[in-house]
Formats: sequence, structure tokens, C-alpha cells
Amino acid sequence: MERIKIKDILDYKFISGFKANPSRTQAAFVVAKAHHEKNNYQHQLYTFIDEKAKRVLSLKKDSSFIWDNDNTLLFPYKKTKAEEKKVTEKHQIYYRYEIESGTLSHAFTLPILGDVVKNLGDDLYLISAVLTAQEHALYQGSEEERKEVLKKLKDAQLYEEIQEIPFYGNGMGFIANKRRQLFIYNHTNEQLIPIVDPDFNLISFEVSADLKQVYYTGKQARAVRTTTANIFVYHVDTKTTEVLFKQDTHKIGRLFLLEDKIIVEASEMKEYGLNQNFDFYTLKNQELIPFKSYSLSTYNSMGSDVRKGGSQQTFIYQNKIYFVRTNDDHTEIMTLDANKQLDVLFVMDGSIDGLEIINDQIYLVGLHKQKLQEIYRLEEGKVKQKTRINGKALKNKYIAKPKTIISKNAIYEIKGFVLYPKDFSPKETYPLILNIHGGPKTIYGQVFYHEMQYWANAGYIVCFANPRGSDGKGNEFADIRGKYGTIDYDDLMGFLDLVIKKVPQVDEKNVFVTGGSYGGFMTNWMVGQTRRFRAAATQRSITNWISFHGTSDIGYYFSKDQVDGHPLTHTKLLWDHSPLKYAHKIETPLLIIHSDEDYRCPIEQAIQFYTILKENGLDTRFVWFKGENHELSRSGKPKARIKRLQEITRWFNQHISK
Repeated sequence: MERIKIKDILDYKFISGFKANPSRTQAAFVVAKAHHEKNNYQHQLYTFIDEKAKRVLSLKKDSSFIWDNDNTLLFPYKKTKAEEKKVTEKHQIYYRYEIESGTLSHAFTLPILGDVVKNLGDDLYLISAVLTAQEHALYQGSEEERKEVLKKLKDAQLYEEIQEIPFYGNGMGFIANKRRQLFIYNHTNEQLIPIVDPDFNLISFEVSADLKQVYYTGKQARAVRTTTANIFVYHVDTKTTEVLFKQDTHKIGRLFLLEDKIIVEASEMKEYGLNQNFDFYTLKNQELIPFKSYSLSTYNSMGSDVRKGGSQQTFIYQNKIYFVRTNDDHTEIMTLDANKQLDVLFVMDGSIDGLEIINDQIYLVGLHKQKLQEIYRLEEGKVKQKTRINGKALKNKYIAKPKTIISKNAIYEIKGFVLYPKDFSPKETYPLILNIHGGPKTIYGQVFYHEMQYWANAGYIVCFANPRGSDGKGNEFADIRGKYGTIDYDDLMGFLDLVIKKVPQVDEKNVFVTGGSYGGFMTNWMVGQTRRFRAAATQRSITNWISFHGTSDIGYYFSKDQVDGHPLTHTKLLWDHSPLKYAHKIETPLLIIHSDEDYRCPIEQAIQFYTILKENGLDTRFVWFKGENHELSRSGKPKARIKRLQEITRWFNQHISK
């Protein structure tokens, strides 16, 4: 069998947007694939009819679409250079593709850069857009006034006026003074009608089955954005808005319109903070009334580096809410009905990345049995593969199968996995890489991970685990507020001890560690507490909770919640939990990887750490990625992703002790 190589990721295809038409008789989806020379991702639009996937159109760099009707798809598209120019002038151009005839035709042009999210019938469309107060003038005045606005906007590109936090967002750039808005677009008269106030920040929305009500969540902008939200309904016919819930008490998730009930995912965050799992409530008389108590997540939190974009994972069908949850090291399809009956419909030994019902059959986009993404049909408690989108990508390649290892302490079981290298011999010894996930409230599961499969093919034993702080085992297990670097550190080191005990082929002189985000924090923390690792690679990491508080897009609320203190009033606490405090103890050679547009864990975190380590004479290297953000390892530009994995592997290879 052949070895998996770093550049094999260029052959992988990523499925997103899997969605059935209104009558649920056929579906469509988008496939993304890396283009090495263009250093971007190209997107192809597919139909899924009678369980046959057919490529119908190249969307190039665009990746979104909606169903306009049962036989027609609607999506942003640029057919000519003149249309490309209009987009640079903040128009959004939409085309229709008729499936039966294969006809592509211009649909309409929006006066703003907005996304069509729903056909409301009667030539009305629901539009979502992110706008500044100035940009509202783009659809309100004459063409001459529009040109004047564009000129002012161009001049304003030289600076940012900041009066609020957060003022930037990872993957979004500067968001100060920008608001996510909702509009109704009347195609007949080409009018764009705002649903919300220009200073309102939209979070989510749901449309009633009769298309007459738009339920949405969000809040008026404040100098300091909060994590709570309010709930409203807009009546399309009367063009009026009704307040349904306006108490600053709950973090709000998705809304479900189930029979005569409005079901809300919500959390008061009182017992377990920001990461507290949602419970289900009914909304009545402007109050949230407990409907169904719940202890696990209501979404898929399993990590992988072979996704690009997402698909829906929840909907209502035949008076039941369908949703995906994370449980232990896998995902499950759940249903909840109006009588509070909660059922496990299917347990997936892997990751459910998308969920849909077509012709009364359940289909899912999944990572299953160490394969790349494909579409499956659920039948008799099992999944049957229906596409071969990635059929050639891993053909004749060595793919390590995860071996489960469970580390037990007095309270919990810590589940983890080991990948054995290609051509493994029980008579040989091998270097080992401990890989730590981000979050921390995510999980590792038994799904394909390119970087770890590559390392196994390169001759490493690879291990990874879900310590306390991870998702999948309820609120108490995930709650490590004020305990970063303590119980989670013990869990990971205990797991590593057990791996070495159970796998005697591990070369204990050559044990390496890496991780990103929370995994980067933990990598930094570990090398400041122990000399056990031969070398380490920290990625997009946290080194100083004090400066993180004021520089991260989430820092002003995340550090208070997760580290349980504020820089001004709990300075010692935050410093005690900061890897930078222990930098003088580090003797482990450390590679630092960070991106300069990472606003989740800003690059100043890496700069501080590298400067101190370099002053101390440590064997260290800093690879600064330009134009990338926090998602570098998962959806960064192809050349950057390849470079990143090359750098980590080269660092470990050069530090192997012979």
C-alpha cells in the first residue's frame, strides 16, 4: 500500500450545503476541492436525484445556493467581467439553474452584498447581509447618491473607527459598526425592505411553514456585546414586528416551530458558564418555560481537518425535531416531539456532518470508517454509502485504524486513541506524537484526520484523547473553568502514561506533543511543567491570559468565564494560569506556528512567547503565516496548509534522538 503524503489533501473533496428541495424529492450540494496553483478552493454544484450525484455547474470561488422551487436552484454567480465589476461595486448578482432543462439564467441583482436565504413566495426573498450604517444608503437613494456612498466607503478603507467590542472577528476582519441584518427583497418592484433596525445584530432566524412569519434572534448593538439574545417575529403580510422575548437572561440557540409551540434552545449559563449545554424551552407570553431538560450538546463538535463548509444538521419533519448531538466519541441523530419524547434514532460510529430527509428516507453527509466525506442513506440501523465523491482519493493508501485506549481515574474515564505507523513491527520502536484538540469543548472521534494519518504514514505512533473540558460527556465533564492546566493536564499525562504502558513499541526518548488553540495552550503549558517531550509544536495558541482578554475577539468574556477572573481584579490568577509565566523553565525545543489574521488567539500571544524563549536561548522557531486566520489547519489556503504540516513534521524529524 502507498503512503499518505502531505499533498494528498489536494485530492480530497469536501461536501457542504446538502439540502433537499421544498417537497423533499431531490437534493443538491456543493463540492469544494483545493486548487494548488490558484491557492484557493474551487466549488462545484451537484444535484442528488434518485441517489445519483451529478455535477452540474462550476461556482468557482462561491459556495452557497438555495432552492428557488422544486426544480430550480438560486445562487450568487458572475458570468461576465462586467458582472465581476458590479460585485466590486457592492452588488450581488444571482442566477437560476433549472435542473430539468439545464438552463442557466440571470435572476436578479441586489443593491447590496447580501445572501438570499429563503424564497418566501409571491416574488419575495429573505435576505441576510452585514452592513455598516453608511451602507444602508446603497439601496435607499438614486444612482448618483449610490456612487457618492461608494466613494466615501472607498476613502474609509484607510482606517477603522472603533467604539465597541468586539471590533474584529476571526475570519470576518473588522466588524466594528457592522451589523448582520435581515431584509425582504421584492423582485417585482426591486425594493429592499429592512426587517430590523440598522443598529440591530441578527444571530439566527427561522421561517414558518406558511412563509408568513420570520422568527429571529439578536439584540440592539451595545458598546460591549453580550452573549444573551432576544427573540422576535416579523409578519410578512403586515410588515410588523412583535417582541416575543426580551430578557437579558439566556444564551439562545436555535428556534423550532413545532406544531403550535415555539421551542427554543437556551441556557441561563448559571451553573456551568458559557459552555453550559442548551436545554429546550417553550416560548409563551414572553417567557421561556422549561420543556425538556438535557445534558449533552445539540450539535456535532467532533474535530477533523477534512471539511470545508457545513450542511444543516437539524430540521422539523412530521412534527418532530431532528438534530445531531455529540455523545462520548461519536455523533447521534436525535428526535424530539411535542410530547417531550426524546429518542436516539441512530448512533453513528463517526461524524454526521449533514442531515436531510428525501422521499421519506434519511440521508446524511458523514465521515465514516476512516473515509473522507460521502453521502449515506440510513436503513435498518445502518448507513449505506450512496456517493463516491472521494472514491479515488485514498485508494491503495495505508490508513491507520484507531485503537481505543481508556484511562481511568477516580471519577471519570478518559477515552483516547492510538494510530499505528505503516509497516508497524512489534519488534521495533517508534517515535510518538501526542495531538491535543482545540476548544476545549470539542472531541476527537474515530474519523479520518489528514495530519494524524500522514504522521502515521511517516513512521510515528500517534495518540489523541478527550480530557476533561471536552464535549460529549455532559456539563460537569466539560466544565474546567478556573482549572485550565490542572485536571486536564493530569488527564492528558495520565493517558500518555497508559499509551506508553500498553504500547511498548513507543520510543520514550522521542515523545512529541502538538496542538492548536486550546491544544496550543496545553502544549505551551506542558513544556513549562515537564521536560518529558523531545520537542513540541504549538499552534494558534494562548500564552498570556491577561493580554488575551483585551486582544481576542472573544477574550473580554471568554477569559472571565473560563479562567474565572478579570485582568484588573484577578491579575495573579490569570498570570498563574498563563504559560508565559513558566517560559523560563522551558527546555523543550518549541516550534511556534501562528497566523497574523487570527483574531481568536491573536498573534501577539505568539510574539510574546517567542521573544521570551529566544531571550532565554531556547531552541525555538516561529513560522508566521500571512493572511491566514484561526482556521489555518482546517480551511486555510492550500499552500499554507501544506507548509504548516511540513514545518511541524520537519521540526519533529530533526529532533529525533538516534
